[in-house]
Amino acid sequence: APADEVGAAGKVVLWHTFTEEQETSLQEIAAAYMAENKGVEIVVQSQPYEGFLDKVYNAVRTGGGPSFIINFSSEAAKYIDATDPEKTFVIDYAQHMTAEQLDAFKASLAGKLYDEAIGYEDGKLHSIPIYTSGPIFFYNKTMYDELGLKVPTTWAELESNSRAIKEKYGIPGFAADSLTDTAQILMMQNGSPYIDVANKKVVIDDPKAVERIQWLGDLMKEEVFATIPQTSQYFSSDFNAKLLASYLGSVAGYKYLEPDGFELGVAPTIMDGAAKWYPAWNRSAVAFKHGEEADQATVDFIRYLTNPENSVKFAIAVGSLTPYKEATELQAYKDYLAKGDLMSTSLNAVQATLEYAEVLPIVSVSATVRNELQRAVERVATGEATAEVALKDAAEAANKEWTAQ
Repeated sequence: APADEVGAAGKVVLWHTFTEEQETSLQEIAAAYMAENKGVEIVVQSQPYEGFLDKVYNAVRTGGGPSFIINFSSEAAKYIDATDPEKTFVIDYAQHMTAEQLDAFKASLAGKLYDEAIGYEDGKLHSIPIYTSGPIFFYNKTMYDELGLKVPTTWAELESNSRAIKEKYGIPGFAADSLTDTAQILMMQNGSPYIDVANKKVVIDDPKAVERIQWLGDLMKEEVFATIPQTSQYFSSDFNAKLLASYLGSVAGYKYLEPDGFELGVAPTIMDGAAKWYPAWNRSAVAFKHGEEADQATVDFIRYLTNPENSVKFAIAVGSLTPYKEATELQAYKDYLAKGDLMSTSLNAVQATLEYAEVLPIVSVSATVRNELQRAVERVATGEATAEVALKDAAEAANKEWTAQ
């Protein structure tokens, strides 16, 4: 390959859609790496957010594109053919590590993060975690205090609080920024199965899932829970404007909270049911094949990017948590989480439940299952279907697509 192209010896290209502050952090890490590794060029390239993943997909499929991106690990599934390695476009990191390095990598990750990194249909190591986050409970502490309500630790308490809010203030007591993720939390905490990988079958129509989805949909139908945001794309704006008393949303949402004349409360996601289950929202390095030498250069840089010091540096730039045990022991990270500001309070609310972080299987129809699950909840909320019918239809649609592949 020509020297200015991805795939050229010693050239690693990262495409990203991060903010200026986050890009600066990446550029500093890249500069430090180049200073230590003469002859290697790391190119950090900002891309438009709109259509980003399609642009990556089309470029990679035609032999071009970046060396790697930082995204959900499920993104790698689009580039994997479990039956034909020649048609798999993403790097298997394990092939570029010694046995000792692989063992050290496994041991360095918190919780079930390694399971997610290999949770693909071919069982190979196609993602390396970069930073982690998750949903937390934001609530109007002023309203809660006025009604003498406690932060809910069960779903029944959330319902009871939300009914009290609705009665007193005439607004919904709760909303879910991501219906899909909230539905998954409810289902998995109730002990429901999700995808049967061995038999290639989506099983979200299980009775344990039906029970919880009916509950969620009914409360949305009653408007005890909100269905869609009124003032913008996310519920943070409605919450700021006192049109909503609480919501479950990404920890990153703290940046958008400007309470209008009320005190804000932050708490961990509810843990209540047959199983303790929390969604791991990890962004990972997904790297693309460009030839043996180029791939090794990419893997070497990603390993540098995820060393304890750099992991902390970038996690702080993003406003998230590090997935690496050693990194959590560094003083800079401890100071970051001990600030006592809204950001650190929010991150500690994620940290409180991170030990229960679990991952769902990543299969070729994972995105379809997510979409179908959201649609199922919406159908229950509008009264178009019962949860039993809506989830049966959702599972059938996903299974039909899977069978056709």
